Order: sequence, then C-alpha cells, then structure tokens
Amino acid sequence: MMTDTFEFRRQARGPGNYLALGVTMATLYLGWSQGWSLLAMFLCGPFLALVLVRLVLNDAEGFRLTQDGVEFYSHDSDRIIAWRSLSSVTVTGDGAGGAECVLHLRDSSTDVLPATTGFSPERLGQEFRARGVIVRRAKTQAQMASRGQWQ
Repeated sequence: MMTDTFEFRRQARGPGNYLALGVTMATLYLGWSQGWSLLAMFLCGPFLALVLVRLVLNDAEGFRLTQDGVEFYSHDSDRIIAWRSLSSVTVTGDGAGGAECVLHLRDSSTDVLPATTGFSPERLGQEFRARGVIVRRAKTQAQMASRGQWQ
C-alpha cells in the first residue's frame, strides 16, 4: 500500500480572486486620484463587494488520500473514512475531461468525493488502486444512475 499523501483542493482564495481585488482597488484609486465622477467609482462597488464576499466565505472543497484513509471536505461537510471502511470506489468521466468518484462503504452507504474534476478518471483510479482499493469504472453518469450508484 502506498503511504504518500495525495491531495487536491479548490478554493475561492486563489490567484484569480486576488487579481480581481487588485484590479478593482487600482481602479478605485485611479478614479479617486484622477477626479473621475463618483458614478464611475461607484460602479466598482458591487464588483468589489462580490470579490470580498468570495474571499471571506472561501468556499473550499477537496480531498486527501493519506496513510489512514480518505479525508474530504466541502462547504457543508467534513469527513474522514478509514481504508478498512471502504469497500470500493466507482470512477466515471464527467464529460469535460475530469472525473467523478463515488465511495462505496462496507455498511452499504455511499459518498461522493468532492473536487475530483481536476483529474482524469484513469489518474484517480490509479491513485486508489495504489492504495489497495477496488476501482470500478462506469462509462457514463447514466450507467451509474441506472445501477443506483449515483446520488
């Protein structure tokens, strides 16, 4: 079994949002120093509020494959599943080159692994196989739904 940690996360506090914040603040500064009308400067207000709200709330989701199990989190839940509690995973393509993954637990429940769209189904399956987990492949989401494996 592999002991290296495999991790991926996606969050709002990324370079794009900080760049948007910088451009907005620079526009406001230029508007103030150059004497632009207040209307032009107030047009930046809603955009600035949107960027700040995204940065403060920081909707993050991700997962980590560790030596002990699968740790994953999204904006509404945090969970850790030990390897001994995991019976298999089903990996399918999302239609845009990414993967979607369903974890099948020994107690017959399932969980959807968040933030897997950054990987191909082959790569994600390879990471689980390296850790000794049975990997099932479904070609489409429709096949998973017809088998009752998709929530």
